[in-house]
Amino acid sequence: MSDDRPADYDLAENWDPVESAGPDELADPDEFLRVCAELTGFDVPELRATGMAQEHHRTVLAHRVRDEHALVHLWYVGAWPGEAPSSARAHDEGLVWRTFRAAPPGAAAPGHGSWAEAPRGGAARIDVPPPGTRPVDAPPLGTPPLGTSQGGTPPVDAPRGGEAR
Repeated sequence: MSDDRPADYDLAENWDPVESAGPDELADPDEFLRVCAELTGFDVPELRATGMAQEHHRTVLAHRVRDEHALVHLWYVGAWPGEAPSSARAHDEGLVWRTFRAAPPGAAAPGHGSWAEAPRGGAARIDVPPPGTRPVDAPPLGTPPLGTSQGGTPPVDAPRGGEAR
């Protein structure tokens, strides 16, 4: 088979799934999902699981532009580039959150008592002394704070508001 491409031409690197699908083929929802799966790295069932396949397909058909970067942006962010998300759900179901294994801010409550548990992925530990005890480096009880007299008032020679020593 004769080919006019240079010897170092990489078909995989230069293959455009949007161009190879043809403009009319993306009108088919199944073909649209197949192309999007190749572009996003998520498989067709994962894209369907977002619940956004029909809405994203309508968005692509409305733009009549076959741009692979715009398709990836649409799936990951939930909006066509330069536009607001088509719905709050489109933003919340964006693939970016699945990629980071996180929930979109404000989309879901963490649940009652979640503040009492260590965050996922790491154990946060705060050493709090038991009630009735004090930290080792604390001054003895009844000791006034530094810079005050026994009664809690500043010493006579202490600088007052704005005065320098």
